Amino acid sequence: MKTQRINIKYIALLILGVLLSFGLHELAHWAMGKSLGYDMGMTLNSAFLKSGEYANSFDRNMVTAAGPLFTIFQAVLFFYIIRRTGNYYFYPFLLIAFFMRFLAMGLTPINPNDEARISHFLGLGYWILPILVCLTLFYLVRTTTIEQKYSVKLNVLSIVLITLCTSAIIMSDQYIKTI
Repeated sequence: MKTQRINIKYIALLILGVLLSFGLHELAHWAMGKSLGYDMGMTLNSAFLKSGEYANSFDRNMVTAAGPLFTIFQAVLFFYIIRRTGNYYFYPFLLIAFFMRFLAMGLTPINPNDEARISHFLGLGYWILPILVCLTLFYLVRTTTIEQKYSVKLNVLSIVLITLCTSAIIMSDQYIKTI
């Protein structure tokens, strides 16, 4: 088994991974909205129209899809980086992608996530796309864990740290000014 230590460097990269993953996911929504000509606002945990409504469902769905597409791209990119380099310090960037989409899927009954809204719009119900995205991301995490021989300890501690960081982002989001 390869040595994987939860050290200061790993924790710092995990925190950076959480911040960047949330920020870039929302930035993708924001950038798509801006590119379509909308006045958008953004925090670390949301991107939104500053006023008005989308001109049509195509625009709304393009903005909605941009965040998850970026997150899926992130996961695939880091899956291949880890596979090529064997460097476990990149693992948080893959794991957080799965964690974010899984958490969002779990909140669908309260507030349908991006994939759920698109799935519903396509007539697939609220659950088909979220489940497919989560299964795909879980496959990447599981495959990486098996190929790289990551320990249960690494995974559990990483999930605990990601949960704490995610909770801090979600709770502090109401106090952060929007751009």
